Parts: sequence; structure tokens; C-alpha cells
Amino acid sequence: MPSIPWLRTSGLAAAVLCLPACDSNPDTTELRFGIDPTTYIRSRTAESSPSRRTAMDTAPVLPTFRSDDGLMFTVESAHATLFDVRLELPSGRECSDSKDLLPPLMTCTDAADGQPGTLTVKESLQVDWMKATIIPDGPLRIPQGTYRRIEARLGQSTPALPSFSMDASFTWEDQRRVLTVAFPSTAALRFEPRHPFDLSDDEDALVVGGLDLTTWLVGVPVAACLASGDLTLDGSTLRLESGKGACEGAAERVKHNIEASAKLSLASPQ
Repeated sequence: MPSIPWLRTSGLAAAVLCLPACDSNPDTTELRFGIDPTTYIRSRTAESSPSRRTAMDTAPVLPTFRSDDGLMFTVESAHATLFDVRLELPSGRECSDSKDLLPPLMTCTDAADGQPGTLTVKESLQVDWMKATIIPDGPLRIPQGTYRRIEARLGQSTPALPSFSMDASFTWEDQRRVLTVAFPSTAALRFEPRHPFDLSDDEDALVVGGLDLTTWLVGVPVAACLASGDLTLDGSTLRLESGKGACEGAAERVKHNIEASAKLSLASPQ
């Protein structure tokens, strides 16, 4: 699949993060993808399954979000397939400076023809946002330096699988229900910090590519639409594709909200 283009520099993109030394390697820090701080800051432990060596040591605390009219949802699962995960090589660095620091999943390309050097994850990543784990196994360690953003794009590992999927439980008419969201997409995800920050004095910080759950149901009044019949349940399952009236186009709106919700933040491991 083709790579996504680099973004033009903007005021937000100009916010930078400086990646310092970290405990396991004084010249690298770890990049994780997750949506709940109590999960993604936990130390990683080896499990019996080789494909799950990066699993966290305890069960996650389930994150929540609300619809436009206040109905609360609890995320129970969330997965995505990311392609072309890349970072612009820090200014003043060449690939030769980082050749002994990169994990097997990552490659480096020096600047050429006016294009910046890049660090690229050479395989697609299957991200479990709830457990803050990836397949192929991580962790992803990146060289010390200054990075303005992380870029990726959604994709499908096979035509039968969605690019993004999520189940979130909620209570309606005193019963547990489940909102199911799944869609194919090739949208670019732009993980950028919301505010400038500097890690030069924080040797333990993790870099976390996350999603802003608070935006996912903006513009979708789920409770009102259920009450009016503009959304209907299939047994205990709610699929937004059934939306009409005030919730017509709700599935496409939520898809766009999720695609636009990427953010970059800092955390300290426990």
C-alpha cells in the first residue's frame, strides 16, 4: 500500500517532544499506543504466549466516554490496524547515528531531495488500544531526539477485517447494551501534542499515541435517538448504521470523529 504524505508544518505541528534517555537503553525511549493511562503506563511482563509478550501485567481499567446528550459508554474492546507508522528523523541526525538503537521492526531513511529523514515501522501493526499492545511484538524503542509528530494510516490486514473496531457497553432501559463500531478506512492518523512540551529533564517518560474518546460521539445524541426511534437496537446491540432523523449519518460521523481523534501525550511508567 502506498505511503501517506508528510503533513505541512502548522502551529500545532510545531509543538515538539524531546525524547530522552530511558532505563533499558540510555539513548532510546519507548513508543506505545493506548487509550487508558492506567493501562499504558504499566510495566510490561513476559507471558507464556510469544505473540503476547508485550501484554500488561494487570487487567485494564475500562475508559468511558459520553454521547452528545450525556449517555455514558464504557469501552470493552478497541482494535486497529496501522500502516506506515513513521517519525521524521530529528534534526542533525543521520541513520548511521541510530543504526544500533532501532528495534527490528523499524527502518531508517536519510534525508534526500528536500525530504526529511524518516524512521518507519516496516510492517503493519495490530494495535490493541485497551491493552496498549501491538502485534508484531514490541516494544517500539525510538532514538533520543526531538520529534514533532508521529504519523500512521489506518488499513485492513485482510479485506474481511475492519481497519478499526470497538465495542462499548451502556445501560438503556435498565439493561446492558453494546454499541458496536467497525469500519474500513485508509485515513491518515496524525499523533501530535495538544500543547508544547519538553522531555529533556524527564528520563522516564513514555511517548504515547492515543485517541481522544471524548470526541467520538460528538454530534450524535444517542439517548434521544433511541427514545424517538431514530436509532434501533438489534437485540442488545446498537449499530449506528441504523440511524435516521436526528441520527442520520451517525455511523459516518463517528468514523470521522475517530479518525480525527489521534493525539500524542507523555506518561511515566509505574
